[in-house]
Amino acid sequence: MLSYEEFKNTFCSEFPEVMGPEYADYEMRLMPVIKRGKQLDGFTYCPKERNNTTTMTPTYYFEDIYEFYCNDPNINRQLQCIASSMKEALARGAAIQPNISLKNIRKGIIAELVNIEAVNSYLYDVPHRLFLNMCIVYRWVVNVDDTGIYSGVIDNGLMNAVDLDEEDLYQCAVKNTKKIIAPQIKPFDSVVRKLLRADGRSESEIRKMLGKADKDRRIYILTNKRHFRASTAIIYKEVLNSISEKLQSDYYIVPTSVDESLLVPVSAGLSPGDLLCMLNDSNEEYFAGNEGRLSDAVYYYNSATETLEVFETGEVKV
Repeated sequence: MLSYEEFKNTFCSEFPEVMGPEYADYEMRLMPVIKRGKQLDGFTYCPKERNNTTTMTPTYYFEDIYEFYCNDPNINRQLQCIASSMKEALARGAAIQPNISLKNIRKGIIAELVNIEAVNSYLYDVPHRLFLNMCIVYRWVVNVDDTGIYSGVIDNGLMNAVDLDEEDLYQCAVKNTKKIIAPQIKPFDSVVRKLLRADGRSESEIRKMLGKADKDRRIYILTNKRHFRASTAIIYKEVLNSISEKLQSDYYIVPTSVDESLLVPVSAGLSPGDLLCMLNDSNEEYFAGNEGRLSDAVYYYNSATETLEVFETGEVKV
């Protein structure tokens, strides 16, 4: 098995040949990227000749590819897989590119709720505002289609180029976010049932495994159609209020990731301390770094005062 540096060097030297002659005018560009709270070895594939047009190209990380290689030590398979993915992404980018215009940026600005530690290293270059113990940054969504959402974080350079300030971004995001990534609330057991069916479990097996949850003890998931940054919806008071009306209870928000959160009614009888322990265990198991992790805290929504409170170590007053 190749070491990480040997793998990276071999990958770089052989990747252009795997991409093929139709990409002879392209070259691999290596770039250190601050992600997951640390510097990663990123690379993309761009035209050799730079001009005034922008090419939409994805960024891949050698650390991720090498991890796959360690589980399946066949570098040719990794080369073919990334080349295929790169070609598809370049083709989609070429199709989207003509429709991108800075004149339309206001319509594509959305908010993204993130773990402040994950973005702390580049906050100085990114417009943002604090939300409880988290942080709101802004993304420009340039295209939404059946293959996904194409977006990027707005930095100070782009903000200044379109003559906006952070308050402008926030006001645009407030209008757009709920439209572009509209929140959905789904019963947790229905999501689990769907996964179990996909796993080939019979209906009788599923009923035996899940039983029937009492309505007032039912747990829900805050998500969206795209499963993309759904937890951002908690910045909206009207969303928090509508959740309370649906659950007919005050509730806890357990931010399992930036892409979804669990909604646990107080009537379910689970203590915030237990929920916090569950969240911490989940974060440790599924997030090696900060990417994808939203928070290490549980939140309590009080419908009477319409306020969201942070639970980290002490008890929330209910």
